[in-house]
Amino acid sequence: MKILFILPSMECGGAERVAVTFAKCLTEHEVKFVNLGTPEGELTNWIKPYFPITSLNCRRSIRAYFPLKRLIRKENPDFIFTTHIYVSVLLMLTGKKNTRKLIARFPTMPSNKLYKGLKIRIMEALERKLFRNAHTIIAQTDEMKKEICSLLNVKEENVVTIHNPIDTELIDKQTCNIDNPFDKNKVNYLSVGNISPAKGYDTLISAFRMVLEKDNTAQLYILGRKETEYAQQIISTAKYCPNIHFEGFCKNPYQYIKYCTALVLSSRMEGLPNVVLEAMYLNRPVAATTCVPIINELIINDVNGYKSEPDNAESLAFAMLQAIRLSNIHNNCQDDSNIIKIKNLFKSK
Repeated sequence: MKILFILPSMECGGAERVAVTFAKCLTEHEVKFVNLGTPEGELTNWIKPYFPITSLNCRRSIRAYFPLKRLIRKENPDFIFTTHIYVSVLLMLTGKKNTRKLIARFPTMPSNKLYKGLKIRIMEALERKLFRNAHTIIAQTDEMKKEICSLLNVKEENVVTIHNPIDTELIDKQTCNIDNPFDKNKVNYLSVGNISPAKGYDTLISAFRMVLEKDNTAQLYILGRKETEYAQQIISTAKYCPNIHFEGFCKNPYQYIKYCTALVLSSRMEGLPNVVLEAMYLNRPVAATTCVPIINELIINDVNGYKSEPDNAESLAFAMLQAIRLSNIHNNCQDDSNIIKIKNLFKSK
């Protein structure tokens, strides 16, 4: 069976990493990756050892319409997998035949839209029209499934809930015999994710200033791309605080996660945050906003972390201070049922 995994670019984010993890669960099939953009990017080295990659070299996704249509006709896959909404919409616009082959994973709740405007309204209309004809839609949580069905008018039997699988083999490999990147004598908070409005770093910086009132030696490390104008604005708000470190994109975030005193998730919105699952796998305490309902299931106060309200710096600061008190955490993160669900998705048409 031939499966095409379609990505918008080779830049590495949470949705892209999940796509690679999904593909690793399907090695009994012929899996190929199609990149709408150029070959440059961190994902190339993640994918190449396992799967072939075809790059369409389109600077904008919309320009990939005809090249993508020709490539799919040539490859004639049994299934097509995407994990980006706009890539799914582009694919479904190429024809009903391709729509019927599509397995589309939603990277976040359908209602999670920070901005409004004509482009958003057009995209929402296309989503409601097209997604109901897809072969299968993957929701990350049951709450996301309910939203997909109600907002996009999709039949419940066409949506399956699969929690994000974590690549434990990769995490173990990248944390084996690796040095601690932090000063062991200080409290080191860590946040991982590209600097964007959805991640709530403005709230995190305000919360960390409150933490410093209790411990002026505490450190905050932020791993994530910082090239955008918004990111530079966030960085400028922290330029007079030497305790905050913007490290940029990191090829191996797991060495930081393994040794951090506590991981912090300050997001306003998420689908199912991979970094929380990875921190849980490495048994690190987590201070997280309840930006998505499943956080209430993953994080138990005074057991493996502390929860806070989104957009509430005081609440987040309290959670951060409480989380570092926790030790001897033992999370049970092994769940083969998700891998079984992934394999079953691609068994037959």
